[in-house]
Amino acid sequence: MITTQHVEEDLSRAYVQAIAARARLNLSVHIDDRSHDYGIDGTFHQVQYVRNRRKESGFKLDFQLKACKNAQVSDGMIKYDLESETYNNLIDRDKNGGTPVILLLLVLPDREEDWLEFTEDELILRKCCYWKRISGNHTKNSTSLRIEIPSKNRLTPEILTALIEKVAKGEELS
Repeated sequence: MITTQHVEEDLSRAYVQAIAARARLNLSVHIDDRSHDYGIDGTFHQVQYVRNRRKESGFKLDFQLKACKNAQVSDGMIKYDLESETYNNLIDRDKNGGTPVILLLLVLPDREEDWLEFTEDELILRKCCYWKRISGNHTKNSTSLRIEIPSKNRLTPEILTALIEKVAKGEELS
């Protein structure tokens, strides 16, 4: 039997895969195609239709994926304690000018039995995934840092499409 944390990770990947498919983006989840994890869990790749063929455009968006059941939701903000090392790694990636990276946070219900429901007609993965671009200065905290993600930053196919289009145009992700 796998751990609860691994169940959370698997559900977060399933959520992101479903959103990417609906947004018609190609998705690579790095646990499947890289030997080692160096702080990036996956990449969204823009796909274009050119000369009667589909191909990756070369524009992409990396992500670090987290899942939790203990995020606080109040006043239109999702409050989550992110590990300091992860926070600083995302800051470093933001400053290096390479492929943009965002944090994705799947917020699950408190009770594990409420996470997933399935029937012949539907599969329901409860709660929501949010995104945030981490920028600014490193934290000196040794364990974690409380971050806030606006609840309007829900990860939807439309938002994901808009984010990858901003990447293609060289615009800021905000």
